[in-house]
Amino acid sequence: MAATLYRSTAVSSAEYGTPNVTGLIVTSFSVNETAALSEVKDDQGGVVAVAVAEPIQEISIEGMRTGTFSASVGSALTITMPASVDLGSTTIVTGLTSNFAAEQFETVSLTARSYQTTMTAS
Repeated sequence: MAATLYRSTAVSSAEYGTPNVTGLIVTSFSVNETAALSEVKDDQGGVVAVAVAEPIQEISIEGMRTGTFSASVGSALTITMPASVDLGSTTIVTGLTSNFAAEQFETVSLTARSYQTTMTAS
């Protein structure tokens, strides 16, 4: 059941809950953004120039699998994000673990990378 949110003007843009991943009831979701750095150093070892390129977002997702969830390492993944987070154009699954336990639902732990560039599999 969806939550009814009551907000004051101080928190009018606060997000609640987790992003939508088709086929998973998401219980935990995190995004860590990094970039490739290239540094130029002078003869004293001091950094005199830095190039920052290609932001990459590392994504971790945990959730309970429903009958429609399917993903494999190396496949593309579609995630519906709230407006506060801007993922890149291509998200690729880099790790997938299915967990089973007595008297528990099957859970999935997934890692992925999101790249700014639009790419397609060939």
